[in-house]
Amino acid sequence: MHFQFYLLNFVKHLIHTMKKFLLCIFALFVIIPSQNQASAQIDEDFRFGIHAGAYIGANALTGGAHGIYGLDDWLNMEVGVNYLLKTNSFLDIYCDFQVLLEITSFWHIYPIVGISIHDIDTPVRPLEEMHPLIAKTGVTMLDGWSPGMNLGMGFYYDISYRWRVSGQLKMLQRLPQGAHKNSFILLGGLDYNF
Repeated sequence: MHFQFYLLNFVKHLIHTMKKFLLCIFALFVIIPSQNQASAQIDEDFRFGIHAGAYIGANALTGGAHGIYGLDDWLNMEVGVNYLLKTNSFLDIYCDFQVLLEITSFWHIYPIVGISIHDIDTPVRPLEEMHPLIAKTGVTMLDGWSPGMNLGMGFYYDISYRWRVSGQLKMLQRLPQGAHKNSFILLGGLDYNF
């Protein structure tokens, strides 16, 4: 009986979360391009890509998809989802901003700042490193949905006009900060220019 109750609540929460995610994707594809069509400064307005990598600290491999929209010739917005290949972990949904620094016409590096919401099961910090109120609970594993902030660096290299390879190293600052261990995310991807 309790299992059915928890399963029903999980499904309701998942549907609610996916509604928000789909609304963000709708905004990415419809609202933002229509407002910026007249003032687009760059040729590469939208890219879609796939990526794979690892969450170091959460001990999980990941695969996912992302869309990159060029807000200006020096600023990109990337919205994506990572599916974690780990028991008790599910998704990392993120929105990152990238400030492009041109090395050559086909090679760019960029700092990354963004936000995410994720369901990643990780061990908590050792008790001596935690806030005293959190340490008193005696919790050894944290799971469930929580917000986070992404900070990192990345690069991309244009193979041709349509295809690009990319790599990123990000730190996922998980909240509540006092309990979660932070994860480092290492991703490699392939993008297609529309």
